Amino acid sequence: VPLQVIPRRDRKLNALIKGATPVAYRKGGVIYRQGESSTLVLLVREGHARLTLPKSGADGGRIVGIAGPRELLGIEAVTLDVPRRYTAIAGSACTLIPLNGGAVFKALRASPMTLSQFLCSNDNDLAEARLISLSSGFSSKARIADVLLDLAYRFGVDDGRRIRLDHWFTHQELADLAGAHRSTVTTAINDWIYDGMLKPQRRGGLIINKPGTLRKAGTEASKKRKRKMATR
Repeated sequence: VPLQVIPRRDRKLNALIKGATPVAYRKGGVIYRQGESSTLVLLVREGHARLTLPKSGADGGRIVGIAGPRELLGIEAVTLDVPRRYTAIAGSACTLIPLNGGAVFKALRASPMTLSQFLCSNDNDLAEARLISLSSGFSSKARIADVLLDLAYRFGVDDGRRIRLDHWFTHQELADLAGAHRSTVTTAINDWIYDGMLKPQRRGGLIINKPGTLRKAGTEASKKRKRKMATR
């Protein structure tokens, strides 16, 4: 989970951001490649970027993460001589703000609250990696629901009853993040729209009408899967 910059909390970082020049990328444009030297940290101002790793025996890459508005990517640039861990690709038309890695390091070191959040984001990455390795007992629907809710809470507007996610992600992006097939994502989303848990918006995006019910639906799907496996 990339570090999300909150101006009131992250004043040192926000000062760097205000003095930087934004750079626009078209959808599908390569921002940087895995293994390249890293000197810049990038803040997403608009749109989103995909973090990918190579697929064995296939063209393209597998999406392992998403960075959206107010989030930092390429954070490895705060350390000297550390190459890029992923290939970053513009998942939509997006605007990024490049920041000097050394300056970001100084800002993190001078702001205990920001540094704490940065370390927490790394801990969350490790926790998610462990969860994925143990997720064979969970249904695809449960993983898709978790991915949808994670993106909704990070980038959506929560009014306490529903979450409006104005920025939309492709079914392939959701599938890669959930470790599922794209057709499974399409079927799950259509089912949840039919059941009233999701409502598509005219200009893209979704409204999650019942976040708790959506999570419960994923849990119930996992229980059914376990019962099927137990009867084999």
